[in-house]
Amino acid sequence: MNERTFARLVADLEAEDFAAAEAAANTLASLRDENVRPLMMNALKNGSPLVQRVMLWALQNYDFPDYTPYLPYLTAENADVKEAAQVLFMTEKPAATAALEAAVHSPDVRLQYAAVETLGHLRTPAAEQLLITALEAKDADVRSLAASALSPFLSEKTIEALTAHLTDDDEVRLSALFSLRKRFLSTEELNAVQPLVSDKNPEIRAAAVYVLDAAAPESAAEDEDFRVRRATAQGAASASVLELLCKDPEASVRTAAADAAAKQKLVFTKTFIGMLSDENPGVRRAAAAALGNAGDEDKETAVAALTAALRDKKPGVRAACANALAEIGGEAAKHALEEAAAEKNPILAGIMKNALDNLKKKEEKNP
Repeated sequence: MNERTFARLVADLEAEDFAAAEAAANTLASLRDENVRPLMMNALKNGSPLVQRVMLWALQNYDFPDYTPYLPYLTAENADVKEAAQVLFMTEKPAATAALEAAVHSPDVRLQYAAVETLGHLRTPAAEQLLITALEAKDADVRSLAASALSPFLSEKTIEALTAHLTDDDEVRLSALFSLRKRFLSTEELNAVQPLVSDKNPEIRAAAVYVLDAAAPESAAEDEDFRVRRATAQGAASASVLELLCKDPEASVRTAAADAAAKQKLVFTKTFIGMLSDENPGVRRAAAAALGNAGDEDKETAVAALTAALRDKKPGVRAACANALAEIGGEAAKHALEEAAAEKNPILAGIMKNALDNLKKKEEKNP
């Protein structure tokens, strides 16, 4: 392609004729002509954000030994240009990795941050190591972003790097704790998290409880901050702690506790029935779902309460009651669902019918 043709295509990018602009963009983005690359570099340097974006997309088709000239575009104010630059660096090519490494060590904090942001989109060993390196940056925002970006990496070296920053600034500690959630931690690593349950910052305390999960101290259930109590509810393995949190003054904690109890098939019949009258529909929904695990000794009481709750004003609660009745089964539950299937709301009527069908299928399997 000659210079004149290239210039015409670049000009067409900003044409009012959308079809012409789109055709020009597609042509430029598909180029693989080495003779055109110098023209692309010039357009990238001097063009509008739209031109820059297209040039960056087009440059993905080329191999070049040095990605350093493209680093400044990772800090572009224009979001589309920045995104195109990030995509250009989303490769396992050594030259791209080398440029990002240089950016991580750059004295320019904006460039450090942009490099870490880009590395966060990669899942390569090289990216993991550079993110661990970025945890030692002077700027707390860079360290915090690096800690968050390490979330997908499950290696022991990443866990060690994150736990080493549990005494850092609050924002870094929060990011590190977020990335440590749902991981298998050694006793030593759990011990590094334990003190944070008593931290003065309630966000830190809640994040630590999420990491510790079932290993969190039961005392967290009595924390003054509802976020800590909610985190405790979501991970607690103790039936007594969960029943206590089902009566918490904060609705989100009550909901989390009932949901956790349902997952563990724990039944606090009297407590759950009381929750069916809760002012918060989320709590009522969670309690109804939890009652679906009622055993033989509580079956009659649970079915009666769920049948009454089928008249709840919130469709989501009524649907949860229907599903719970289908789980419990029996003639009384079947009768309640048959009556509820006459519901005028077609969506709810369908939910009731599906629940009734599920109950009947269970009975056929286990006559």
